Amino acid sequence: MTKILVYRFSAMGDVVMLLPVLKGLLDSNPKLEIYLLTRPFLFPVFEGIDRLHLVAADLKGKHKGARGLFRLYRQLKKEINPDHVFDLHQVLRTHILNFYFRRGGYSVHKLNKGRAEKKHAVKTKSHETLPSSIDRYAAAFSSAGFRFILPPPPLFPIGLRSEALGLLKIDAAETKVLVGIAPFAKHKQKVWGVEKTRELISLLQRIPNSKVVLFGGGKEEMEILDDLASAFPNCVVAGRYVKLADEVKLLPLIDLMVSMDSANMHLAAMAGIPVVSVWGATHPSLGFAPYHQPDENMIQYRGDALRCRPCSVFGNKKCIYGDVRCMKYISVNQVAERVGFLLDHPLQR
Repeated sequence: MTKILVYRFSAMGDVVMLLPVLKGLLDSNPKLEIYLLTRPFLFPVFEGIDRLHLVAADLKGKHKGARGLFRLYRQLKKEINPDHVFDLHQVLRTHILNFYFRRGGYSVHKLNKGRAEKKHAVKTKSHETLPSSIDRYAAAFSSAGFRFILPPPPLFPIGLRSEALGLLKIDAAETKVLVGIAPFAKHKQKVWGVEKTRELISLLQRIPNSKVVLFGGGKEEMEILDDLASAFPNCVVAGRYVKLADEVKLLPLIDLMVSMDSANMHLAAMAGIPVVSVWGATHPSLGFAPYHQPDENMIQYRGDALRCRPCSVFGNKKCIYGDVRCMKYISVNQVAERVGFLLDHPLQR
């Protein structure tokens, strides 16, 4: 068996986008084993894949700093002794790990993150489509001589609908349509807004035998979601009932997800369900579009009144107008129209 060590530690969405690449590699190369070094809370996304082994990185504890990374290197050398090492993160701590592995005589392959291309696109406000993060991951393996085909979604196992809905205390027999909404993102420049989410949920009440499942995490987000759910009889907050491992089981059984540019968008896309994504400060052309989703499902302001998008690669820069008007200009009807079309049920006010 050929052993590959892969590391990627960062934002959840970036790690989730590794899924089709690693699965495609293993499906196409039966004599290959992959060891994925990442943060333990992300393990449920990759569990159950034959010959994919998950290795925990404790970057705030025993693997912290150069000394901790050397300890990690020695552990990986002893327990895995990989034939190839792939740095799919390209930050300071992975550069340090790369140094240790190279000094130990290992072959280290790096990801081309396309930083210069993305920076140029932001500066010039170009919407020319750049290679996706998934394509960049795949290119790193291809350049090392590995041949494979990216598998289409769904990439999560599809279980029993009654069992998955039971986790949310939802009666599967009485629920014909299940809509997920993930209204938050890491940066507020990527958030459509609570009131617009409330209006959308109100429109979704028109669908008979429907349930709305709200996704989010953290104390502040959960309080907002609880407030939204309390206003509607057919609305539940997923985080009150399930963890990530259960969310992975639930997502393939949802009929549609409405999401911001966030990890939930990528998770839903990997589950193979329609994802209506709402884009503000960021732009799908920079390489973060959801996997196998059509452009029509990506809702964004396309008029002439704004020439400032994308204002940053990750949505972490303050709006030059101060009001994130790229999101303000996206109406509830725009999102509802696409959702209604995909669900075959008109929703516009």
